[in-house]
Amino acid sequence: MKTLFKAFLVLGFVLVAGALLLGWGMVHLLGDVPGVHLTVDGEEVILSGMGLADAFGAGIGLVVAFVVLCLVVPLVLLLGLGLPLLILGAVALVALAALAGVGAVVGSPLLLIGLVVWLLVRDKPRKAPRVPPAPASPTMTSSGEPTLHA
Repeated sequence: MKTLFKAFLVLGFVLVAGALLLGWGMVHLLGDVPGVHLTVDGEEVILSGMGLADAFGAGIGLVVAFVVLCLVVPLVLLLGLGLPLLILGAVALVALAALAGVGAVVGSPLLLIGLVVWLLVRDKPRKAPRVPPAPASPTMTSSGEPTLHA
């Protein structure tokens, strides 16, 4: 699960970076084409004529957009789609558990008869034959006579 999450995280970052690069390239490449003008609120935007304050404001806007894309959108999707689906799944699981409980109560006599039949018919494992222990070997005592110890 951790590997799948890491793979999706890397894929998400690659897609966001690709979208940013495509957007930047489109604005810069189409800005040089004659007859194509980028207008915002009725004013033409010329990117080459940006001052330091305009570039700083655009950078702040890009950072805010990146934070929104990486934090707000996933949280909205998680809470807006994931939470209702989780609640729906929990309700379905409770309903399934209730049906299983009712089925167990209703079918309990059949389950008991089935258990008894299974215990009678099942194949019992064979017990290994018991081997008697080997007789003890005689040992010598200090007096030199053999004795048996059990």
